[in-house]
Amino acid sequence: MKKNNKIGIGECNPLLDKGALKNLKKFEKELEILSKKVIFLKKTEIYYYYKYISYSCILFGLEQAFLSLKNKFPILYNSEFFNGEKGIPINGLIWLNSFKKRNAIKDIENIIFEGFSFLKIKINKKFFYYQYFIIKKIKKKYPFIKIRIDANGCFENTKDALFYLNKLYELNIIDSIEQPILSGNWKDMFKICKESKIPIVLDEELNGINKLKEKKKLLDFINPQYIVLKPSIHGGFKGSKEWILEANKRKIKWWISSSLESNIGMNAIAQWTFFIKKKYKNKNVHGLSTGILYINNWCSPLEIKEGSLWYNPFIKWKIKI
Repeated sequence: MKKNNKIGIGECNPLLDKGALKNLKKFEKELEILSKKVIFLKKTEIYYYYKYISYSCILFGLEQAFLSLKNKFPILYNSEFFNGEKGIPINGLIWLNSFKKRNAIKDIENIIFEGFSFLKIKINKKFFYYQYFIIKKIKKKYPFIKIRIDANGCFENTKDALFYLNKLYELNIIDSIEQPILSGNWKDMFKICKESKIPIVLDEELNGINKLKEKKKLLDFINPQYIVLKPSIHGGFKGSKEWILEANKRKIKWWISSSLESNIGMNAIAQWTFFIKKKYKNKNVHGLSTGILYINNWCSPLEIKEGSLWYNPFIKWKIKI
């Protein structure tokens, strides 16, 4: 968007939206119709457009565009983060592929040497005992490290999940575990949250739950220790803030994560994360590191240093308009 001398940019990223990926033509059509509505209405308040949006990532993209148009891109929220004075603590990410190649120790040590003391490791039941062995070695060599496990629903049922969670608990290095079983099994997830010695995090469980009434129902029923929020998937800033407010009421902890955005979306999530964590005095480590996956990403001021994400105001964006 362009207005006078201001530019607003938003990223609509459908990569983790199964509904969008199944029908990209419908997704593109909605973007096209929405663009025409914005031009016709000439309103820059997001609530005018809710009824025209069915995809979470499109809502998030429009929120970004309006915010950065108002404050002049790349600013969405002016803060110590944007001015390069403070960083956002993030976790280092170890993908499952590292364990398939049998070089996990080296990959984990490389991340530790970069300054990370908080790691997120994706696990799979098929490789469990090998991964268990690796984590045990890391614990012995680097006792100060904390590990966040992402199971992605790899355990079959409650009994299966609790067995493996108890094994991980023995290591005394695991901070929490995301989504031990597949989403949609509320009764089983409630039991796991109640009986697990390791704090449980809801991730995919939140997907597709966009009405406030349903959010309250899920949190009341399962009562997890944590939830992880991804604005691209969970209704943009508006939807994510609803989750935060309801979680806070129930003393459920939370953190923000990216979901394969480029640096355009990552910039927006990072600025909002700093703003929202300061507002609610959130001290958790966040998951804002997936943008490094791209070899053709936008050149931006975002930098990862010593286990934190920083905005370097001396580096300029390189975007052709």
